[in-house]
Amino acid sequence: MERSILIHFDKITGEVRVEAEGFEGLSCLEATQPFESALGVVEGDRIYKEESAPQLRTTNSSQTRLRQ
Repeated sequence: MERSILIHFDKITGEVRVEAEGFEGLSCLEATQPFESALGVVEGDRIYKEESAPQLRTTNSSQTRLRQ
């Protein structure tokens, strides 16, 4: 599967959302981090897709760190 970073802009609310497609596990975090930093996207609002679920369950310390 091809990997992509999608950036969604809501014209009404001004909300910005960064979405990763085609990444395995939590590798999407490393890929989206530069975009999130540049755009000011808050990490606390992160939503995980099913592809990252197995890695989230097995790495509790990473999950806790990501939600700070």
